[in-house]
Amino acid sequence: MQWLYDMIGISKQAHYKRLVSQSREAEVELSIIDAAQKIRKQHPFMGCRKIYSLIKPQSVGRDKTEAMLLSNGFRVTRKRNYRRTTYSGTRWYVNRISGTLITDVNQLWVSDITYISLGYNKFYYLTLIQDLYSRKIKGWQLSAGMKANQTVIPAYQQAIASISGSQQKGLIFHSDKGSQYSTKEMEQLHVDNGVLPSMGGKAWENAHAESLNGILKNEYINFLGSSISLSQGRKMIERIIKRYNDQRPHGSLKNMKPTEFETFVQNLDSEQKPIFKINY
Repeated sequence: MQWLYDMIGISKQAHYKRLVSQSREAEVELSIIDAAQKIRKQHPFMGCRKIYSLIKPQSVGRDKTEAMLLSNGFRVTRKRNYRRTTYSGTRWYVNRISGTLITDVNQLWVSDITYISLGYNKFYYLTLIQDLYSRKIKGWQLSAGMKANQTVIPAYQQAIASISGSQQKGLIFHSDKGSQYSTKEMEQLHVDNGVLPSMGGKAWENAHAESLNGILKNEYINFLGSSISLSQGRKMIERIIKRYNDQRPHGSLKNMKPTEFETFVQNLDSEQKPIFKINY
């Protein structure tokens, strides 16, 4: 074999060193794919960049890991939804959050209603309330109808019950101008809890809530073509939201999970806490 090594201009040692290196690279790739498959079992449509932030392989960078995953069938095809779920009410509130600086949890909550398709002309409706600072889902409700007492009110009551009375005072609750958010019942709940209502007139003025809808529907929720009952659907959504809050990393939180981030900032002095500016 020596004449062959001489002909191609490498030594026997270099040849075997390359084989060993290739073997190690193959082992690393297999371990990354295996780890990614385990993550996808819990987060079926999580993007490759998020998967990388959970795996963090020591010997492989982000771009190479993403390329590796994409070439092994981990590309996600996103769905787009056009069904309307909210209709403007007659009572509007001013947009209190444009240009606001958010410096802690429970200063600003955002909310929206989205539809969950079951099949042709069959839907459930999912109401979500998210803390903008930590990205944690504070309240939710899955319903068969779109009235305020089926959607926003129970989600709001759940979220408010999770914080103290002192935290409720001055909290801003932001939504679009959907009629469910402008009922007399919602107005009274705001007054009773010392919460300041806020509304955006355009879709981009509630961008964080819209983004949350997309994440849950694109990465976790798929009821299409199923015969899931409302009670079954609620149990599934409860598990999904816990998974989102406790396991899904967020780039805006330096790849921390929402629950992890809330715990992290609780141990910081006020001047050390991150500041988020609302740009809409």
